[in-house]
Amino acid sequence: MIQPFKCPKILSQILALAVFFVFAFAPCLQAKDIKTFAVLPFTIHADKDISYVKKGVSRMLYSRLSWPGNVIVIPPRQIEAQVNHLDGMTQDKLIQAISETTRSQYVLSGSITQLAGAFSIDAKVFDIANKRYMAFFEQSKQEDQLIEKVDRIAAAINQQVFERSTVTWEQMQQERQKAINDYKRRNPEHLMKMPPGYRQEEKIGWKVWKYLF
Repeated sequence: MIQPFKCPKILSQILALAVFFVFAFAPCLQAKDIKTFAVLPFTIHADKDISYVKKGVSRMLYSRLSWPGNVIVIPPRQIEAQVNHLDGMTQDKLIQAISETTRSQYVLSGSITQLAGAFSIDAKVFDIANKRYMAFFEQSKQEDQLIEKVDRIAAAINQQVFERSTVTWEQMQQERQKAINDYKRRNPEHLMKMPPGYRQEEKIGWKVWKYLF
């Protein structure tokens, strides 16, 4: 009669330990891949009080940049408390300090500037570990379109920084392609040229953040 195979006691113990370590440390191994992101309150340069926009921008970016299992965005209230505590620092030192206190790998700094009735929205995402940043830009002709434009910046950040495609990003790509096609139909003699004001994607890339050296 064939006897059933029995694992030696030591082998059974090794297998049990292996299973224990896999389950015990799996969450830690997964956490290493999760990025941490901090959004500084935007600086507003306008001839009237639009502080409500500042709060709306923080909430919008927190919502749009959060990506369960991939990107954790520090809550706006926590960032505001840290910024108030670090009041008086230069922008570059503030970015470094926020990164350290919140353990964020990425820090976003931005501003909204009113010019002749229109608004310019500028944002930079700083990759702290690699000492570099990526810049993003949108324009708004009306105040009530600012949050919508910030949503577009968030979509661009998701795609350019984290390679994450969103509904807003897909819409932007469709608009971009439509603008190119319309331009080509109206200007057949310039088929190889891009529409005025067109910003090629390859120009949006990482740049060295010299202040970290």
